[in-house]
Amino acid sequence: MPDPPSTEDTRREYQEQLDIVSTSLRDDPDNAELITLQRDLTELLEILEEEAKQATKQPSPPPPPPSEKWSRDAHPAFKKGDTQPEEKEEPVVHYRTNEIVQAKWLSGDKAFYPAQIMGITGSDKAPVYSVKFKGYDNIENLRAKDIRPMTNKRKADAPATAPSPTVATPPAPGVVSSAGATVYPDAKKETEKQADSPKPPKAKKIKANKELEAGKTKWQDFNNKSKFGKKSKKESMFRVPQGVNSRVGFTGSGQAMRKDPTRSRHVYQVNEDND
Repeated sequence: MPDPPSTEDTRREYQEQLDIVSTSLRDDPDNAELITLQRDLTELLEILEEEAKQATKQPSPPPPPPSEKWSRDAHPAFKKGDTQPEEKEEPVVHYRTNEIVQAKWLSGDKAFYPAQIMGITGSDKAPVYSVKFKGYDNIENLRAKDIRPMTNKRKADAPATAPSPTVATPPAPGVVSSAGATVYPDAKKETEKQADSPKPPKAKKIKANKELEAGKTKWQDFNNKSKFGKKSKKESMFRVPQGVNSRVGFTGSGQAMRKDPTRSRHVYQVNEDND
């Protein structure tokens, strides 16, 4: 795909077209079409010159600031040591055997379910509890962080439901409200003010592009039907034929001459009367 013509090439092309139209106006100064085309080409050249001036006026970006060769903060001697906050040890909660607690189901969905402490192993600082979930016979060994006390005695005494593995359910469809949208009066006034405010003028560059396209179309139409376009080839009576023996200035030159019929003397025969 060829590259689009640059602004300088377009300006040079329009200048050549303007010179041709100006030369034609010398021969036919009253031609309205040539006058209009000359005015359009002049305006297009002025627009291109204005765009070229604006392009040259754009300031160049400032150079980046020079990087510092030495920085106090970047020097390893002045860097602050990474101080990590000390982790505070949480107090260990101790539970009793046969106590009803909320235990995390580690082998399942990681949720808390009612369970009973069957035994305690480990040390005082890191006890390990063997718990049995209500309604299940399997026993799991949990740390103190995976066990929570029951909220109240009533909940502890209540019959616990057996833990059941959670089944992933598809998300329920969203609820669509049928109530109308709330329109704030202040927002409505702001919208009306924006609608009444005058619209900013369109950029001149868009108009210039349209004028450029219109000028190209006018020039092509003019070039197709003007005397600079292709002319129909007419036959001339003084045209030299294409033959080898053709001569300049002779119509039908190069063709063989016509032969006149030969004239012979009639001889009378005696037998003609009998026939």
